[in-house]
Amino acid sequence: MKHSPGSWVKVCLILILGFGTPIGFSGAVIALPQATEVLATTKQGGVIRAVQFGPTSAATRVVVIGQMHGNEPAGRRVVRDLTTSLENGEALPADTAIWLISTMNPDGSAAGTRVNALGVDLNRNFPQGWREQGRATARWSGPSAGSEIESLALMGFLDRIQPTAVLSFHQPFAVVDITHASSRAAGRQLATWLGLPARVVGCPGPCHGTLTGWVDDHLSAIALTVELPARVNSLRVDRSAAAVLRLTRWLAR
Repeated sequence: MKHSPGSWVKVCLILILGFGTPIGFSGAVIALPQATEVLATTKQGGVIRAVQFGPTSAATRVVVIGQMHGNEPAGRRVVRDLTTSLENGEALPADTAIWLISTMNPDGSAAGTRVNALGVDLNRNFPQGWREQGRATARWSGPSAGSEIESLALMGFLDRIQPTAVLSFHQPFAVVDITHASSRAAGRQLATWLGLPARVVGCPGPCHGTLTGWVDDHLSAIALTVELPARVNSLRVDRSAAAVLRLTRWLAR
C-alpha cells in the first residue's frame, strides 16, 4: 500500500554526530547518535521518536520498536539499554544502522492501556489483511486500515527507511514469533540468543492488520515479534539488548 507524501506526519531531523573506530569487526565503527527524528505527535501530545545509530545509507538497516501496546512496558527498557550501550561506544559493523523507537503508543503507555487514546489496538490497524473487528474491546482494529496517527507515522517512516529487519517487542508470552517464512532463519537465531523458543504464534482466527504482516508483505523485510515474559528483570533486559545487537551483526555478515 503506497501513500502520497502529504499523508505522512511532518518529520523533524535533529542532531548529527560523528564516528570513531573500535575493535572487533573488520571495518566496524563505534556508532554515536546520528539523528533523532520525531515521527509524530499523538492525540494526547505524546511524541513518537526514532533514534538512529549508523549511516542512513547503510546496507543493513534494523528497526527496533520497544512498545506497541501501552500495558507491555518491558521492551522500552530493552531500547533504553540499547541506547545506552550504543551511546557508550558499542560497536556496529560498517555499513550498518539501527533505529530505536522506544514506544509507538505513548498515549497508551501513559495510561497503561493496550490501546491508543482512541481505543484502537495498533497491532490490528495496519493495512495488510485488515478488517474491522473488536469494536469496544481492547483489540479494536479502528474504523479503517491505517486510521491512526501512530500507524501512519510508522508506515511512512518504514517506507522511507526500507529496513532489512523490524523487531517489535511485546509481552507476556515468552516466545519469538516466526510466523513469516522469510523471517524464520533470523527469528531462530534471535530466539537462541534470547533464550526463548521460536514458533509460529497464531491469533484466535487469522491475524488481521498486524505490523509484522504489513512489513513482511509490503516491505519484504524480516518481521519478528518478540514476546518477552510477563516479568522481566534486569538480566533479561541486558540479554535482550545483547541479542538484538548480535542479530544486527549476524544480518550484516
